[in-house]
Amino acid sequence: MTRPTRALIDTEALRNNVGILRSRIPATTRIMGIAKADCYGHGAAICIPVLQECGIDTFGVATIQEAIGLREIGVTDTVAVLPPPLEGEYHLFPEHDIETVLSTPEMARRMAAAADVCGRRVRVHLFVDTGMGRNGVRPADALSVLEFCSTFDSLEIVGIASHFATSDEPENPFTMEQIGIFDRTLRLALDAGFRFRDIHIANSGGLLNFSASHYTLVRPGLALYGYHPTPELQSTSGLAPVMSLRSVIGNITRMPAGTSISYGRRYFTPCETLVATVPIGYADGVMRILTNNLAAIVRGRRVPVVGTICMDEVMLDLGPVDDSQPGDEVILIGSSDGDEINAWDIAARAGTIPYEICTGISRRVPRIEARQIAGDGTQNGERT
Repeated sequence: MTRPTRALIDTEALRNNVGILRSRIPATTRIMGIAKADCYGHGAAICIPVLQECGIDTFGVATIQEAIGLREIGVTDTVAVLPPPLEGEYHLFPEHDIETVLSTPEMARRMAAAADVCGRRVRVHLFVDTGMGRNGVRPADALSVLEFCSTFDSLEIVGIASHFATSDEPENPFTMEQIGIFDRTLRLALDAGFRFRDIHIANSGGLLNFSASHYTLVRPGLALYGYHPTPELQSTSGLAPVMSLRSVIGNITRMPAGTSISYGRRYFTPCETLVATVPIGYADGVMRILTNNLAAIVRGRRVPVVGTICMDEVMLDLGPVDDSQPGDEVILIGSSDGDEINAWDIAARAGTIPYEICTGISRRVPRIEARQIAGDGTQNGERT
């Protein structure tokens, strides 16, 4: 018997989210599915085929190792690494047919040299820093870098891109400032005779909050997996969380009033009560900072997670009277009987964002495709 802690991946929710995102962009605008961090912790092996079925044929990742990983699971579509190449990586782009972003003449020179050694062309995107202050060429230097890239036959310039800093804040004027800078840089390039297959700046926030940022390609990540980057807009977005995090009750013990629970004695039972132990902990991604500040759903009822969160276990205070039994399902992220706990809820308690909650679910938690939930709550047709 395998450990019962698992992350269930709802592929119908993923399809729903793609449909919602498509409805928000022009018909001619393509979607690059952001698949970094193993599809934001949701499992590329499950999510990528679904995204392909939905017509997405371009994927963005954060490292060349992630890109090669997609190739190894059979992805033959366009894959782009969005941060610039690092020392020692240049040869891997032509070897594995991976697109890259460039922002300096030296990057262009080195990528061209690596491509020449392999006897292949590399498709490249000029990355412009419009205000993120992280990577990219200054707008004033963008045209000269493009012209330098164009001198190499082994480089095919296919895109121009940038990245937003505040697109999750619809009222923040800085996003429109970035769009203005990007527009002016793009116009200079077009006037100089450059043409681009992909013109892109919009992440999830840009796609959902700023229609002026759609251009020819958008790059949703978090929104694909069911979360609006603006928490106030989550409930009306129609986006459905794709991942649920579930385990089961391991055992239940009746504890006298005043009994301390877990390391550090940070919780004492207020009365005689039933305490359940659940085989999931911070090594699985349940952050220790959530000690005494987390809930779970058991038999349709929300109960507190109590005591210090352990590496491999958490405890639930079920109350003095409860019918729960060992083996009953425990939902840390997900819904049951009209109650829901999502990654935004947990992020608010932890002082973080749902990106960190989703990507923090560790690799020892198997990702399983939830094809069907039987009437008794058991899981049928699961696929890893």
